[in-house]
Amino acid sequence: MDFTIRPFELGDHEAVNRLCNWAWWPQRSAEGWRWLAEGPPGALDDGEIGPSGWVCESEKGVLAFVGNCVQRFAFEDRTFVGATGHTLLVDPRLRGASRDLLRRFVRQPNRFARYTFNANDRSAPLYKHFGMHPWPEGLSAVKYVWRTDWTGVASERALRWFNGLSGHSGSRDGGERFLSDRPWTGTIGWRAPGVRQMALNEIDDRFDRLWAELRDDGRLLAFRDAASLRWRCGDPDLSCPPVLLGYEVGGRLAGYLLAFFSKGSEIERPAMEVIDLVALRSVEMTAVSALLRTLLLSARRFGAARVRLQTVNPELDQVLAPFALAKRQYRHNHCHIHWGEETDERMKQAWFATPYDGDYSFCLRPPPRPALDGDLAQTVRMPTAREVPAAGDANWIYAP
Repeated sequence: MDFTIRPFELGDHEAVNRLCNWAWWPQRSAEGWRWLAEGPPGALDDGEIGPSGWVCESEKGVLAFVGNCVQRFAFEDRTFVGATGHTLLVDPRLRGASRDLLRRFVRQPNRFARYTFNANDRSAPLYKHFGMHPWPEGLSAVKYVWRTDWTGVASERALRWFNGLSGHSGSRDGGERFLSDRPWTGTIGWRAPGVRQMALNEIDDRFDRLWAELRDDGRLLAFRDAASLRWRCGDPDLSCPPVLLGYEVGGRLAGYLLAFFSKGSEIERPAMEVIDLVALRSVEMTAVSALLRTLLLSARRFGAARVRLQTVNPELDQVLAPFALAKRQYRHNHCHIHWGEETDERMKQAWFATPYDGDYSFCLRPPPRPALDGDLAQTVRMPTAREVPAAGDANWIYAP
């Protein structure tokens, strides 16, 4: 079948959503696609052509898509731009179109890296044909998982096994199982010394100061200034607020953990996904441990059967390795990268990559919002990207 490749346009979102529905992947609203196409602040220079994805269009319409999210990175006193691919989908009638889409992706100019940190087992073997290789060395297949509700995990597995007997034909028809209001009503309980829960309207100049200090730590980091974090947490398709934990030393913010909620399918239990976990190197060992222990001990209060960290860098891996009950999963290489020609070895070694750098925050399936009563239904309404409150505005996170 003949087709043409062109940049994604917002008018394509319904066709791309049909592809997502066919693949059992989460769909986005029109506002959600607009938010994602705009990207984080400052990622695209004025006048630069930086498509938010590409589509393959035939006489049957749009039958294939790959997304392209561009963001800024800092190393020493320089700023770079990287691009993560996401949502690679091809209708079976257009078999082979993924090759053309991936060529467009890896050939985009002015990127220090083109990468994906979220390849599934079917797409993972494709990337080597386009100069995208597993990275980080020895960790490209590693994910950390902590089971926080063993009974819940067992009941979920039993349901998955039962549905597997029928080829999962009833998985979607049976509706959502394991629904709970706890992702909306749960609270952080025990806190390690130095840790406190922060509302999203506290993403202010404290995070700008932390970002300035992080830039002096010698690592290559995606921009984590307040504006970039507010954009990330302002996804209009999130169904419930992320959990933000700060780590303070002497009254100053020295690190943080950002976790989003997910529910992979109708027959899975909610999980908490660690999207970002970073601290100043001077306190990294203590801060990362304190932040993660605080989240793990409160996960069940939020109805989460698991806590996951799906991208790991060597520095973070050394901190997490001693953690009790952590399961290091090795399944397939989900991280693949194509380096820019001018990217030197120092930059490659210095990259402190976390799920924040990839597509996890906007490609996870959020838990469907249950029917909530009265005041609670009002307090958990997610803002649009332009409504994320600045410091001093009302706190819209439910905190009983």
